Amino acid sequence: MLTINLEDHEVNFLLDFVRKGHKSAREITRARVLLLSNQHKTGTKIAKTLGISRNTTFNIRKR
Repeated sequence: MLTINLEDHEVNFLLDFVRKGHKSAREITRARVLLLSNQHKTGTKIAKTLGISRNTTFNIRKR
């Protein structure tokens, strides 16, 4: 399992990024995957929550 540990300023940036809503759906999904990963959610739970595939969550987290 890949672990994501974001700093406070990174979390705040991603939260603002998602809240603004003037980005593409792909970018917002990537931000949400990182935020949920930071909360130590598994790839399966993230995929189910966001309605995306597990492979997508894995690829985003890997990058």
